Amino acid sequence: MDFDGAIQAHTNWKLRLFSFCKGTLPEKIDMQELEKDNLCALGKWIHGEGQGYAADPKGSDLVQAHAAFHRAAASIALMIERGRAPAAQALLNSRDSEFGKLSLKVVGHLMDLRSRYSGK
Repeated sequence: MDFDGAIQAHTNWKLRLFSFCKGTLPEKIDMQELEKDNLCALGKWIHGEGQGYAADPKGSDLVQAHAAFHRAAASIALMIERGRAPAAQALLNSRDSEFGKLSLKVVGHLMDLRSRYSGK
């Protein structure tokens, strides 16, 4: 996976949560799996091929932010499952929510790594 693919993989989770909020997600979200940071496409990359960036402080920051993002995403998915979709959608839309801040951190760390290692 390249950095652009990693950013897209991360963004796809936000889109899936929006679909879940609206009731249009075709599959069920497993909360226990969502909470784990090594099962999504980005997590598999981080804990596999992306481990080569672990020595870089931004790589280490990425691992931590991504794990926290998954915990926040699972919390939002649980809200949706419990019938609190409007409140969950507000959190998804907010850059100031924990989810929003962590999402931006993950993308920011990926962009920093991309600029350092791929010249983009």
